[in-house]
Amino acid sequence: MDPNRISEDDTHCINRIFKLHENADLQDTTLESQDTKLIPDSCKSIKQAFRAAVQKVILLGLTWCLSSPAMMEGSWLELARRGRPHTQPFAHLTINATDIPSGSHKVSLSSWYHDRGWAKISNMTFSNGKLIVNQDGFYFLYANICFRHHETSGDLATEYLQLMVYVTKTSIKIPSSHTLMKGGSTKYWSGNSEFHFYSINVGGFFKLRSGEEISIEVSNPSLLDPDQDATYFGAFKVLDID
Repeated sequence: MDPNRISEDDTHCINRIFKLHENADLQDTTLESQDTKLIPDSCKSIKQAFRAAVQKVILLGLTWCLSSPAMMEGSWLELARRGRPHTQPFAHLTINATDIPSGSHKVSLSSWYHDRGWAKISNMTFSNGKLIVNQDGFYFLYANICFRHHETSGDLATEYLQLMVYVTKTSIKIPSSHTLMKGGSTKYWSGNSEFHFYSINVGGFFKLRSGEEISIEVSNPSLLDPDQDATYFGAFKVLDID
């Protein structure tokens, strides 16, 4: 018999082992309980050699994956990515009470803080009263506007007031403006009342492109509550644009 050739009995054993593994996971404990019944004693030595060879291949495969430059580079990149500071664009702007315009109809608010108190900005730009988008993406925009009046502030010009806020997007590439959100109500503030207060909150999810500008317009700006927890607006990026 040629020592370099496998015998028919050994071939039969190997075929039975392969059929067994086709119906069971290599790591399945049912394999241990089934092999006694399905594999005769004459095949046990071949079965043990086969299992040792499979385990060696798996071990070598894991070793290669962990030691390969691509795998190591990917692992380090993932760790670096997790440790990198959060850089998603966001802005939270609060009203600058020293420069509030006058008027009773739709008036643009151009003076906001972006680096004082609660006001912060990152990877966005504030210029000429407008919040400028620097990265394409889907953004959540919000605005909270509070109006108030106390009798010590003097008489109201009229008892019927339309108190409104408009969030507007302006495109520079194609000169145009669109109102993205608005809110408000018509209020009757009697001169006989000591104090009046009204708050408007709007928010929405919008696709914005780099270079587009977000601005705020209100009616009766002289009635704005200037506290940083009362009148503010902002944005933060939620998703990239595919």
